[in-house]
Order: sequence, then C-alpha cells, then structure tokens
Amino acid sequence: MEYKVQAEGLLKRYGRGTTALAGVDFAIRPGTVFGLLGPNGAGKTTIVRILATLLRPDGGSALVGGFDVVRQPDRVRRLIGLTGQYAAVDEDLTGSENLRLAGRLLGMSRAEARRRAAGLLARFDLTEAGGRLVKTYSGGMRRRLDLAVSLVGRPEVLFLDEPTTGLDPAGRNSVWALIRDRVADGVTVLLTTQNLLTGRACLRWRRSWPPRPGQGRSRPSTAAAAWSQCRCRGTWRVARCWPGWPAGWMPTGSRAQNWGCG
Repeated sequence: MEYKVQAEGLLKRYGRGTTALAGVDFAIRPGTVFGLLGPNGAGKTTIVRILATLLRPDGGSALVGGFDVVRQPDRVRRLIGLTGQYAAVDEDLTGSENLRLAGRLLGMSRAEARRRAAGLLARFDLTEAGGRLVKTYSGGMRRRLDLAVSLVGRPEVLFLDEPTTGLDPAGRNSVWALIRDRVADGVTVLLTTQNLLTGRACLRWRRSWPPRPGQGRSRPSTAAAAWSQCRCRGTWRVARCWPGWPAGWMPTGSRAQNWGCG
C-alpha cells in the first residue's frame, strides 16, 4: 500500500458561518510520522476526528488503511489508536486497571488483557507505577499511560492530537522517544501541534518558498494560509501553515516539495 492515510478535499462546516476545513489534501506513507502544525482554530483536531470516524465530513473523502472513514467506519476503527489533547485515562483506577479495561473493551480475554497490560507497562517504563492510582501520576506518566492505552489494540495507525500538551521538556523528550519506537515497529503516526519546537525532531528544516500561482494542488485552506512539508531521516513529515502565504496552497503526493533533513 503506497499510502496508509489519504485525505482529499476534506470539508467541514459548523453552523452557518464557521468553516473549519475548506478542502484539505494530504497522504501519509506507511511507517512514517506526519505532523500537522498550525494555530488554535486551524482545524487540526477536526481532521483527526474525521480520520478517527468521530466526525462526519461535509465534503471530500478520507481513507485509512484503504478503508473509507464514512462508508467503512468499523474497518477503520480496527486499525487505529487515538490519543487526544488531554489524557483520557480514569484517575480512580490504577495504571494496570486502565490498560486491562481497554483490553476487555476491545474483546480480549481477562488473561490476554492482563498480559497486554503488563507488556505495555514495561514498554512505557510504568511497571512500578502500574499498581498506583492514576491520580498520583505526574503529567508525563499520565501521558505515557494514555499513549499505552491507545496501543492496547496494536493499531496500525496512531492519531496523536497535541501529544506534548502540558509536558515539561523531559516529558516531551520521553513522548518523542516513544513515538520513534512505535514508528520503528511499523506504526504510522499522525500528530498535531501548535508548537514550533516540534520541528526539533529534524536536525534542521528548510521552509519552502511561497509557490507561484497554480503550483501544487491549490485548494482553499482553513485558518492556515499555506502549507509546506519537511522530511527527516525518511520517517518524519511535517505539514506547516504560515500566516501571510498564498491562501490554499498545499502540496500533496508526488507534487509535494520534500526536503532532506540532517
């Protein structure tokens, strides 16, 4: 499969006067990280919700693992894991109980859920804290547990909506390390962020010049004025929007401008 996630002309309106997405195109290759960088209100979370089958688009199409998010939502849900902007774990349960609960909800037997929970606690360096209530966890520990919960079902595609929100530098570094490990396992990751420092995943990056009219695939954007892309070490792809650039420009597929980083 050439692309694990594809979106073309995604359109979403709220009410009569708010257009969250006005035609968004992108494609993500398997086993890579694709980042959406933009300010609050740019439509990043709306894109994630559509791809995760939580929100129905008003136009355009999206495929995850080759399955249409509108016509085949059940097939899509079997492939994905989702971590929102804020940890969604139950604070009144232990870390282990949260993971076992997720496993049971996904149809695992008690024994299988227990084994999966133990494996993820070890993988995310939470074994010693697994028996403690989540309310006693630090922010970084909660975020790691939240990521672990999204991996209980062994997803092929992982959606991370601002995964480093509220974390200190050490916590952010830990999350990036965990993401790199997942990509090394072949998982495809889409993450959103409004933090320019997310670009530190690349040793260096270059901003593409404002395109000429008609260059790339021109579609009206949301709050973002333009998009560019960066590739690092063959695994990281970042789509960035910058105010003041020509509205609606977003390169996709073979027409995207790829930069070698590092």
